[in-house]
Amino acid sequence: MSERHPELEPDPWDDAPTPGQRRQKALRVAVLVALGALVLPLVLSAYGVAKSAADRVCAVYVAAYDTSAAGFRTSFEVFAPGGPGWECFSVSDGGVATLLANLGLLPAAPRPVPPDERDV
Repeated sequence: MSERHPELEPDPWDDAPTPGQRRQKALRVAVLVALGALVLPLVLSAYGVAKSAADRVCAVYVAAYDTSAAGFRTSFEVFAPGGPGWECFSVSDGGVATLLANLGLLPAAPRPVPPDERDV
């Protein structure tokens, strides 16, 4: 039982490193490109869904809170006053943008507007 087993001994001629540093680097690059190709469509799709949701929510906010606005604009701000997320601006006829709401990272349907808060 105390015998040495030759199949468990390391191979004396196996001092070479793993197959090529260039091959290892190329494999790493290929894996990173593949991961990027998998993740990028998800990120772009999530951005598109959030942008269209922000546009719809902002249209409701502008219709409820600023009836004299000529339009609206949404933008994603990382360093916004209310934290990172989508912001809704009403745009007047003169082109002046007024911040109406911080919609958050994933905009949702706005709450109903009480009659005393409505811009009549």
